[in-house]
Amino acid sequence: MPEEGAVRLRIERLVAGGDGLAFRDGKAVFVPFALPGEEVLASIEEDKRDYSRARLVEVLETSRHRSSPICPIYGECGGCNLQHLEYERQVEEKALIAGELFSRNARIDAGRIATVPSLPLAYRNRMQLHFTRSGRIGFMRRASSEVVEARTCPIAQRSVQSWIEERSGTSRGYAEMGGYVAGKDRFIAFGYGDEVWLEGQRGVVSVSVAGRGVSFHLKGFFQSNLYLLDYLVPDALAGLSGCRAADLYCGVGLFGSFLASSFESVVCVEENPYAIALAKENVRGRGHEFHALSVEDWSRGASAAQSYDLVVVDPPRTGLSSSARAWLARAAVPKLVYVSCDPATLARDAGELAAAGYLLESVKVYDFYPQTSHIECLARFSRE
Repeated sequence: MPEEGAVRLRIERLVAGGDGLAFRDGKAVFVPFALPGEEVLASIEEDKRDYSRARLVEVLETSRHRSSPICPIYGECGGCNLQHLEYERQVEEKALIAGELFSRNARIDAGRIATVPSLPLAYRNRMQLHFTRSGRIGFMRRASSEVVEARTCPIAQRSVQSWIEERSGTSRGYAEMGGYVAGKDRFIAFGYGDEVWLEGQRGVVSVSVAGRGVSFHLKGFFQSNLYLLDYLVPDALAGLSGCRAADLYCGVGLFGSFLASSFESVVCVEENPYAIALAKENVRGRGHEFHALSVEDWSRGASAAQSYDLVVVDPPRTGLSSSARAWLARAAVPKLVYVSCDPATLARDAGELAAAGYLLESVKVYDFYPQTSHIECLARFSRE
């Protein structure tokens, strides 16, 4: 018997964040776990002036792309939200979402956006694990501050999976980690090969990216999918060389370490002093600059007044700040590489860069986070 008050909706497409989009009396309705083409029953749970949010009650007409989630706590855990969609179609939908954002936010037709898929499972090297109240390993519950127990994690790299499984159903993980995390209910685990690095027990991690050694601190930011990083970095820098390059928001100097082979001087800018210290180790050679500054502060200094043949930017989810965009407009660099973890802010910035004379040469989606709605893009710009 249908749930009282449930409404019948036809899902038109997926939107950023992974929800299905339908319309009811001309108002947008967002339905998690619903897929394009499906007819569903949904219960309206939040009704705003311009949109509504609903809970999926029943799928009346099922998409041929719907699949059975592999994780036993899917829907409870707040990590994955696309396991109900077959993997090949996940990647296609992410490209469609990115293209729609470029069209809407930047008035740019990006054409058919190319994609680079990942390993669909067992891909994630870096994870934050939590403890339940009883000291068992888990993850944050969806839309909650509680922790749901996990006996495994299908997207975790194999050594991390094994570490979780060996402690499932017990408080052994808490007994082992309690003394290292100073009373916190969470910690970071990083799997590489057959090894697992755990927060508090080990600090600096050294890995190979596209054949080059890179070191980073476990608690600092570094990409969580090393498999796909081997594809992104060479693609980002292919065919680029010259006198001076800038690696902005450089972190531990991942891109800078490769730029040092094809540019005489690389200027690395990162406001985290611990990360920039590691960048000095990763970016080898002489004649390079390292600035422990925000990009905004750096852009007002003498280093930013130099001429650059290439600029690489890898900003946070908020994208480039207005002052960073203004500097790029003034600098008029011939080549710009933009690595983005949010296509909405990338599209916004692309619109402003286009107004400043930059031409979008290409944009490509790299699926760093399969089974989730996160979208990472690589965009390359040029300017005469």
